[in-house]
Amino acid sequence: MAQTPKITICKAIVVGQLVVNLPAVGIMIAALFLGSLVGLWPFSLLGGALAGWVWWSFTVSRWRDWALDRGIDPERLQKFAFRTGLTWPKGSLFERTEFRRRK
Repeated sequence: MAQTPKITICKAIVVGQLVVNLPAVGIMIAALFLGSLVGLWPFSLLGGALAGWVWWSFTVSRWRDWALDRGIDPERLQKFAFRTGLTWPKGSLFERTEFRRRK
């Protein structure tokens, strides 16, 4: 069985930003753009925010598992992820919206 390669905290955060936050923001912007084309931008603003949040909630827990499987310390990961805007503070209401995977 092949061993999972270790990564740095910096690489884990960059991957998280590219896989979690960048698409979430892109979803919100695309929804707003499409809504403005048809004149329903207030609804698309709400829908885009909701769709972006669902993307974030789904992918952030998978990203966290990916990083932890590669040897990143959970405390450091949370600290740097929060500082870079990738996650919310531990135990916050927003952090509880993550779609956690069953172990």
